[in-house]
Amino acid sequence: MLPIDHTITSPHLLRAADWLVLQAAHESASKNLGRSPNGHRYSDRLARQVLRLFELGHRDIAIIAAVAAQTERAQAQHSYSLNKILTLVPANEQARQYRLSGCGQSLDGYH
Repeated sequence: MLPIDHTITSPHLLRAADWLVLQAAHESASKNLGRSPNGHRYSDRLARQVLRLFELGHRDIAIIAAVAAQTERAQAQHSYSLNKILTLVPANEQARQYRLSGCGQSLDGYH
């Protein structure tokens, strides 16, 4: 079932047919990603992406699902890259671990 986020849907009234399109697109995108449409920790993020595409005027379930799944994969890959732990060894010092934060911090002087 598509998670309900009232902050997104409250200004809009959805017809039953629209809700069915959103529901089917979310389920299809979840299946495409190989995860549960309800129990996955990022199902709300995927639902927001589906709703965004719908609000842009897309009504084809397959297209919404494919684009939402592709966007979610890119988002997940980006999040994974930013959360890797690096072990950096400064010259003549002990190894230190740094977590990439994505906030533009410089690591000058480390090899």
